[in-house]
Order: sequence, then C-alpha cells, then structure tokens
Amino acid sequence: MLKYAVRSHPGCIREKNEDRFYVPPESGPLIFAVADGMGGHVAGEVASSVAIETLEKNISVLTEMFSRCDLINIRDCLEQSILEANENILNMQLQKPELKGMGTTFTVVAFFNKNELLTGHVGDSQAHLFNKSGHLQITEDHSVVMELLKNGEIKPEEVYTHPQRNFLTRALGAASPLKIDFYITSIIPGDFILLCTDGLTSMLRPMQVEEIILQSTDLEAAANELVSKANAMGGLDNITFVLIHYLER
Repeated sequence: MLKYAVRSHPGCIREKNEDRFYVPPESGPLIFAVADGMGGHVAGEVASSVAIETLEKNISVLTEMFSRCDLINIRDCLEQSILEANENILNMQLQKPELKGMGTTFTVVAFFNKNELLTGHVGDSQAHLFNKSGHLQITEDHSVVMELLKNGEIKPEEVYTHPQRNFLTRALGAASPLKIDFYITSIIPGDFILLCTDGLTSMLRPMQVEEIILQSTDLEAAANELVSKANAMGGLDNITFVLIHYLER
C-alpha cells in the first residue's frame, strides 16, 4: 500500500510553472512521474506536458503488464513511452520553429512488485529513497557538473554553485536516439520515495529533506514544509515533487 502527497509550485522567481507530474488514477498501476520543461516562454511547458501526456496515453498497456508483474515488459513499455515522447517533442520543433530548443527532463518510478521499485530517468530531475537508516539517491544526473564531478574536476560541494550547474547532457527533445537510464531498487515498508524536479534539490540538501520527511507528523505536513523551506531558501526555480510512503501490502 502507498500513500503519497504531490506539490507543484512556480517558486519565487519564475512567472510560469513549466514542471508537470503524473500520479496514478485510483484503479491504475502504481506509476509516478515528474518532468521539468526547458526552453523558455511557452516551449518548456509544452515539452513537459508532451512527456506526461504520452505516458498517460500508454498507461492502458502498462496496466496489463502490471497484472502479470513482468519486469521486462514493464521496463520495455516505459522505455517505449519515453522514446515516443522524445520523438513527439522533436517533431513538434520541426513543425513549429518557435518551439525550437525546447526539451524536458523525465523521471518515472513504478512499483511493479512487492519490495521492488523500477525507475526510468533522463535529465536532472531525481528519485531519492529515505528511511531511518539514511538516504540513497537512486538516479544520477545527466548534467555537465555531474561529469565534472565524476572526472574529479570539481568537489561535491561545488555541484550546487558551479556556473554550469543547469547545463544538461541528456534530455527529451535534444536528440534521437535517446539513452534512458533504468534502475531497480529494493524497498521495505516504511521507506519514503521522493520524485522531484531540481527546483527542490537545488534549494535543499538531502540531509535537510531527510530531516523534514522523517520528523514530520504526516505526508501532507512534510510536503508543505518542503515547499515552504525551498521557497524560503530562494525558490529560484519551479518546485515539483511526489513524496511517497511505501507501506506493508
């Protein structure tokens, strides 16, 4: 069983919210996603909307896969949905020059089996796991600063302040073919899974997020405090997240 809270806020600086999210309908498979659009003006919200709408369109196929708990087929369906969204965004740029350069991150999680989480990921939105034992960042950012960090050219603390911190190396709408990272993570009852755009993680460090989640009285209170704290720290970008509490089935 899952409980979740979702928030999407423009932040303190941006006039528009170009983030989008997906949460399952009552009878749908347990799939959640966030997308952080980029490209300025209307283009960013177009790209993120296309990504989420494409996933939603394919949910009927995924529902059948979930009924069989078939990891390979679920992964393939998620992959095809992301690739389809990528092609849709590329085609829109060709048809409408004013949308040229738009793109979006896309991170999706699927609770496909007891105690297992499947994550598909492109860009620098993130999936995290929190529990009383600590914190795990499930995804790895596709960004210039991550490449610099992996190559030993910058220190971990510079990731948050480096002038190229917002430059992505991979996103939907940037190129075809598109490479998608997938992760399988073991989870246990009591775990919290956070799926978020970088408007949250650029303002709050994992330890701050962990403290808020584990010390809050309930999910809604934790979600409210995360938004409030991110905005208090500057709210420099749109803030979107789904906070999920995984409970015993």
